[in-house]
Amino acid sequence: MFLRRLRTSAAVRRGATDGAVLAAVRAELALELSSSAPPPFRSELAPDFDTVSDAPRAQDVLLRRRDGSEEVLVSALLAPLRFVGRDPLPRAALVKVFVSKPGAAPVLHFDCRASWVGEEERGGGAADYAINAVRYHSSPGAGGADEYEGPAFRDLDPRLQAALREYLVARGFNSKLASSILQHLLQKERNQYVNWLKTLEEAFAKHH
Repeated sequence: MFLRRLRTSAAVRRGATDGAVLAAVRAELALELSSSAPPPFRSELAPDFDTVSDAPRAQDVLLRRRDGSEEVLVSALLAPLRFVGRDPLPRAALVKVFVSKPGAAPVLHFDCRASWVGEEERGGGAADYAINAVRYHSSPGAGGADEYEGPAFRDLDPRLQAALREYLVARGFNSKLASSILQHLLQKERNQYVNWLKTLEEAFAKHH
């Protein structure tokens, strides 16, 4: 995990001179460039979805699936880092899925969390997702603290939980798509981090 490596770098702890920082940045950059990167987003895993937004410097990705009677929007970004002691936990993605029908209400809103299965993060393997909440809005963008948003998903009857998950799967949001999204977001973050390191290297190299 790049944050843990940089935080514990001996060169960073040793001093704050330009040369020490430059050496630490270059060591970290070399580690990142030598490590295997997660594969990019594979559109074949989501053939019915179009990419609406996926700017290189943005943290999120927005996908859309649309047919004559329904629109499905999938918005995702990486969850904040969590630690056990000083060790980071495997990364997860926060995913929102919106299902709407043109000219009809309500808009269904699913809050999900995509995470790795076992130790698969290290090998760029499979991920799955859990539904944390299901709510609805009278229109896109509606909702607020005064509206009842339903019970926690885990408190619903198991048969209803299973039916709602199958509802998402039938609309293209499945474990394969969740895995691809999580891998893609990790790749985006890694690319942003490498670019940040390169800019930092250039800044300190000018004064060294």
